[in-house]
Amino acid sequence: MTHRTLIAFALPLGLVVFIGFICGIMLASPRAPAALVFHNGSIRTMSEAGTVEALYIRDGRIMAVGALDTVLAAAPRGVRRIDLEGGTLTPGLIEPHTHPLAAALLDTAIDISGRTHGDRAAIMAAIAEGVEAGGPSPWAIAFGWDAVMLDGLTPPSLAELDALSPDRPLVILTQMMHEAFANSAALEAAGITPATPDPHDGFFERGEGGALTGRVVEVTAVRQLMAGIPQASDAALTYLLDGTYDAYAAAGYTTIGIASLVGRAEDPLGILTAVSHAERPALNTVLYTAPSRNSRALDMFSEADDRHALRRLNGIKLWLDGSPFAGGAASAEPYANTPLTQDTLGLPPNWLAPLAMPSDSVTGFVGEMQGFGYQMALHVQGERAIDLALDAIETAQTHTPNPDVQHRLEHLALITPDQISRANALGVSLGFFPDHIGNYGHRLEDLFGPERAARYMPIAEAVRQGAVVTIHGDHPASDIDALRVMALPVHRRTLTGEPLGEPIDAETALALMTINAARQLGLADEIGSIEVGKRADLTWFDTDPVAAIDADAPVAVRGTWLAGQPVDTRDWSLDRIGLAIAAAWGQVFG
Repeated sequence: MTHRTLIAFALPLGLVVFIGFICGIMLASPRAPAALVFHNGSIRTMSEAGTVEALYIRDGRIMAVGALDTVLAAAPRGVRRIDLEGGTLTPGLIEPHTHPLAAALLDTAIDISGRTHGDRAAIMAAIAEGVEAGGPSPWAIAFGWDAVMLDGLTPPSLAELDALSPDRPLVILTQMMHEAFANSAALEAAGITPATPDPHDGFFERGEGGALTGRVVEVTAVRQLMAGIPQASDAALTYLLDGTYDAYAAAGYTTIGIASLVGRAEDPLGILTAVSHAERPALNTVLYTAPSRNSRALDMFSEADDRHALRRLNGIKLWLDGSPFAGGAASAEPYANTPLTQDTLGLPPNWLAPLAMPSDSVTGFVGEMQGFGYQMALHVQGERAIDLALDAIETAQTHTPNPDVQHRLEHLALITPDQISRANALGVSLGFFPDHIGNYGHRLEDLFGPERAARYMPIAEAVRQGAVVTIHGDHPASDIDALRVMALPVHRRTLTGEPLGEPIDAETALALMTINAARQLGLADEIGSIEVGKRADLTWFDTDPVAAIDADAPVAVRGTWLAGQPVDTRDWSLDRIGLAIAAAWGQVFG
């Protein structure tokens, strides 16, 4: 090889190497030095009212907080400073009840949400367009059907669904995921026939002569339908879930509580572990699993390294009733007899929803888990379901006292003041889903009548009684939007703009998403407030979220830190590119 040829070969190669080196630097996730001081903004510690000036962290822990002079005196000379640019730092926000795997999967579905489509015609057109466009799955999944949010959204008939997609399986999933509509191809692929037995807490609707209508009601029945979907590769699901973790972080969250791994996957625990146990995940992860997965989850989470992110298996999730918006809330009094309940939802007159589990089964299981030291997260919407949960917890506490186990109730649409008082006395925390007000407040009278609509989701009453109260987004039942979750109980505005029920102030709402959520997850000694010795899990806003939300003014998340390190939520980084390559390989070569 001549000298000139060598140069001609080496120069382009060197240029490629140099470009690769620069790209590697640009795409690598940023790392901060061990010691940092945050200043030039306000800091809401949530350990006391008001704000302070500065914060010093070292090795992922909070070392000093208070006046700038005091904090600088505690920090080493020349410490790197992070300019908050007039913004506000808070403890990292906590989402205590969510379903990230389902959110990841449904992010690829045809969007038919009532927030993005105004009427039935627009939704049916979107489904037709999505079916025609195809996608990575042999099934077409449309997500967000919401007959309670939108007037006139009558259920699709089996004939309509078959016309939309004659050969390809098609499923329309409702926003709350407690109801679905399937075409004939989907029913056949899932092995559901007129002779298929209904699950104990749901059903496959049948019409004249026992023929299936395509309507599938409640979680167990929907899960049986969705089991027919061919599974994506674990690598593809890992890529999707990792992106959803980034979406939570971009919304301001640093910790999520997974209220059961809902979502179609061959190995959901393995996929979760691949993301949550990565070297630098975007979030702390607290898991509540189904009883059948508990032993394996315990093995996976018991060896976790907590230096960068917390990983905990807290307990078990059970559903004691269903969705209020599919006729599933086990209320004390019947649903109202209105066109919405009878014509749209198809409920019989004076409908009382059944409990999802027999009382003795719930009591026995809660007692057993109490003995093992596991926290129960119990889905309860109606008063009868709430009474069942409280009865089971009281029995368990009487027979197997364990003050370290504090159970939790989820959603609580129709909880009464007396039930709040009883729960508080039992040390039970209360998690509310305020998007019921934001999305469905304008239809609550049609569902439950004026008296129950007026007291629906009484967050302020629970706060007033001194209970450990939290608020959550229950994704993908709502968008991943922490600021919306925070603002909803402050203004309690319905979709039509009218206020409904008693509000709370924004500082209280922030507490429900930080220190209270940490208490509910059993992590208040580590996260939830900015105090010396705790982890440096932080959320940075462009302005004070408390003042902005109280004033109904704009506010945005600028970033998060986990254990003192900035979280990289870019669509493309070295880690994301690696996962994308693995996902593509897994889909093509299995």
